[in-house]
Amino acid sequence: MMETDHKIKNEDKVDEKRKLDEDYVYGRWGSYQTLQFAFLLFHLWQAGFQLLIGVFIAYRPGFECAAPTNVNHSMYNESNYVIYEKCQIKLYNNDTNGLELKSVQGCTNGYKYLLDKESTIVTEFDLICDKSSLAELIQTLVMAGQLVGAAFASSLSDRLGRKTVHLCSNLMILILGISVAFAPNYTTLAIMKFILGVFQQGIVMSGSVFALELFPQKIRFICELSGSFVWTTGLLVFSALAYLLQNYSWRYLQITLSCFSFLSLIQYWVQDESLRWLIANGKTNEVDKILHKVAKWNKLNYGELKKNVTRKIKLSKTKKPDVEESLLENVDKSLTVEKYSILTILQNKSVLLITMLMCFTWVTNTLTYFGLTLTSTSLAGNRFLNFFFMACVEYISLALEFFMLKRFGRRTATIFFHTITGSSLALATLLNYFSGGNETLKMLSIIATFAGKMSVTGSFSVLFLFTPELYPTNLRNVGIGMCSTFSRIGAMISPFAGLLALHIPWAPGTIFASMCFIVTVIALYLPETRGMDLLQTLDEVKVWYAEHSGFRLKKGRTKNNLESEIEKVYTRESKN
Repeated sequence: MMETDHKIKNEDKVDEKRKLDEDYVYGRWGSYQTLQFAFLLFHLWQAGFQLLIGVFIAYRPGFECAAPTNVNHSMYNESNYVIYEKCQIKLYNNDTNGLELKSVQGCTNGYKYLLDKESTIVTEFDLICDKSSLAELIQTLVMAGQLVGAAFASSLSDRLGRKTVHLCSNLMILILGISVAFAPNYTTLAIMKFILGVFQQGIVMSGSVFALELFPQKIRFICELSGSFVWTTGLLVFSALAYLLQNYSWRYLQITLSCFSFLSLIQYWVQDESLRWLIANGKTNEVDKILHKVAKWNKLNYGELKKNVTRKIKLSKTKKPDVEESLLENVDKSLTVEKYSILTILQNKSVLLITMLMCFTWVTNTLTYFGLTLTSTSLAGNRFLNFFFMACVEYISLALEFFMLKRFGRRTATIFFHTITGSSLALATLLNYFSGGNETLKMLSIIATFAGKMSVTGSFSVLFLFTPELYPTNLRNVGIGMCSTFSRIGAMISPFAGLLALHIPWAPGTIFASMCFIVTVIALYLPETRGMDLLQTLDEVKVWYAEHSGFRLKKGRTKNNLESEIEKVYTRESKN
């Protein structure tokens, strides 16, 4: 009897596992989604490689003016003393009164580098002295390309499909990535880098939406954490390859990293279009083909899966969109769906204020993150190890982020991470400034910088979750898009942090730390979104902002309070 009961329980467990999730378009997570998601995650590497490859191929080694091949004996004799500096040659007259500066001239004979001539684009194209900003300009052009890509990739992904945009971007990254290695001059290199930035963002924008649509709602946060983990792992692979190829031309590293995009050649046959996008656009034939594949891979009953998808399609056509049933009890049944745009943000003071605060936070994060990443090779010590450890600390931020979000919420996590970042970078700046050649203080400065990189990574990741939760449904994409667009300002400025450090060593750390401390203050004004349902309408946002925004540390509202607040709004509007 007990054995029979045990068999029944086991069968019930098996049936429970095989039972379809009616709220999930794919029915149940399985091998099919795992393969599709793994394919998307791998493409994060090539996106990261093309974005950050400038850390090594645009590295600026030590240099000085080269001595002439044919020595002019009238100039170089016992009475003259020549000093070869970085950007000029100084000729001193050696007489009984000591050295007297006789003349100063430019590096007429070229430059002498500590690395081989073709090691980096800086050494090959002599991007130093009066041309030093051109090296940073290359990275800025990549970021500018991202700005253009972000503006078009999202709309194209909605119109043409996630797979189409993702596949085309991958193929163009493969072609352009390898072509860059054969750039004959700086101008060609700069143009190609800009275009690479456009398609790099095409991968990111289409891929992020593609990945989210694979996941059921309950475990969607895993998508973000998995993406961050794979991104960081890609940085470790990147540093290892750069180390192995350090004695070769920068072109070999460019080709090697671009070859990771060869996977895109089989993407057309391996990766399927997003099922949600196909359903929304009425692509019934394609939907049926994918359902057959999902049923086969995940060992599901095709008929049951088809019924589940059909039910969801009918439900989406009949049910009022974007408004929860529990909130409809006190709202006029004829309420129409509100359409918002960027003008909505500009016309509402409370929403505009929150948006401005979030835009500054995004600029701070991009400037600090990319500034630290791109200048990691200029820190004291081995540049490859510095970049490697700078990437490793990002793993710590993922663990801290999970703990902070689960226990304390988005606003508290934002304040915590920015406080750690600002304090670490301020300490690193002070230690480096007063080190005076002391190796111990320099090492402590590097450790503090690593701590700052760790915490800013955590804050950056939190923003991708926090920002969309601050806006109503039909304004959510506009809100996060506006913040992301402003963040490109910080990204385009960040490459010049290293150049600024050459002239004013304490300036970058001071700027980063100051901006982070400002964020810790303005974040107190932001409302907490932990444990709250996503806002649906602009009226909800106004009520919520009025109640929870300000320099207070209140926890989020409860659902009952929200319903009563919404009821007051509609009651007041009906009287008017």
